[in-house]
Amino acid sequence: MSAPPNSSAPSRSRWPRVRRVVGGSTALMVLGYLVLVAPRRPSLDREWDEDVAVLAGVVQRPDGRIALTDVRDWTYTRDSITAKRYFDRDYRPDDVVGMWLYEQALDGVGLIAHTFLVFEFDDSYGDDRWLGLSVETRRESHEEYSIVRGMLREFEVTHIWAKEADLVRRRVEYLDYPLRRYRLDIPVEYQARIFAKMTAETDALSQSPRWYHTALHNCTSSLIRYVNESEPDAIPLHYSYVFTGKIDEYLERLGYLDRGSAEDITRDFLADSDVRPAVAP
Repeated sequence: MSAPPNSSAPSRSRWPRVRRVVGGSTALMVLGYLVLVAPRRPSLDREWDEDVAVLAGVVQRPDGRIALTDVRDWTYTRDSITAKRYFDRDYRPDDVVGMWLYEQALDGVGLIAHTFLVFEFDDSYGDDRWLGLSVETRRESHEEYSIVRGMLREFEVTHIWAKEADLVRRRVEYLDYPLRRYRLDIPVEYQARIFAKMTAETDALSQSPRWYHTALHNCTSSLIRYVNESEPDAIPLHYSYVFTGKIDEYLERLGYLDRGSAEDITRDFLADSDVRPAVAP
């Protein structure tokens, strides 16, 4: 009697072919990246989308003040941009009295979010006391953001320094993207160094452009890198560097985020109050 056929033999025979196909496809992708993507160089001179066209400037004063130029201060309604203003202002790092984190969900499951920071200065700064920094893609006038293209050297990175009201109302009131706001629990002396470091990075970026990268150099991981360069290992490597919608949970675990301060900023919220509701005397 003959031995039964070996049913696993055909399966085993397919593995070398599968490995060759996978290996060949990988080699082609690597070759395509090296030929088509790697040679690209970032630029400061393109036809930019209007909201990212103007680069903020930084001047270090001899007395320690930091002059920011072309800080964005646009105003919005639900239907239009009503004014496109910029202003210059000197800020003293030691005058930072608080920091706030904003999250804008970009998916339905809480994995991906756009984040930006707001520095709170003391009352002497008046209407300019709430100063935001958003790390964004510097899109050309014909471009729209794409997660995939963000990994292929399609977008330069830019720093948008703006009034908090600009960053919030643009997203919530004009574009109808709700935000969540948290107060950060960081020692004041660290906040001053973080602000100084981030302005220094803005100055460097205005002279030497860099590529944005969805996974490696995104809105959140860039801010974390600046923090870690100010305070080494303050925020250790974590999956929320990539899955940016989880950064609030990670910062809370590290003791840097006050969960009880959370506020949802929506169109209804802004219809009833300002971005920073007035505190009763």
